[in-house]
Amino acid sequence: MAKVINALIASRLLTSSALFLVYDEGGGFFDHVAPPQVDAYGMGLRVPALVISPYAKRGSVAGHLYEHTSILQFIERRFGLPLLTSVNHQFNVETPGQHNDAANGKTVGPPAPPRDNLPQVGDFLEAFDFSQNPGYYPSLPSV
Repeated sequence: MAKVINALIASRLLTSSALFLVYDEGGGFFDHVAPPQVDAYGMGLRVPALVISPYAKRGSVAGHLYEHTSILQFIERRFGLPLLTSVNHQFNVETPGQHNDAANGKTVGPPAPPRDNLPQVGDFLEAFDFSQNPGYYPSLPSV
């Protein structure tokens, strides 16, 4: 990842970029905090994430609750797009699984709406400060 980040920093595209590094190692048994119950599904275990951008708030650690669709919500708000996150809640009959209602032959799913506008879930926009000088970046250790 250091090579990818350094390549982004060296790129002429840096000032118009944001890299979301989400590390989902699939276990989460290290976590001492129970996932919050925001809807019928409940949230999963916490997943570490980094935002790399010249516009990311410097030296900041976000205390907001995010989920994987928070990245899509960021894109929606930043660029004034219609909802992209609702697509994630459509049925997929190709994905087998114990809790996949479509794969199990049901025509409707659980009574939980998409999390598109839940006030508890952030959209990463609060992790950015677009008034910052995009030409500044700290030196990183060499790989």
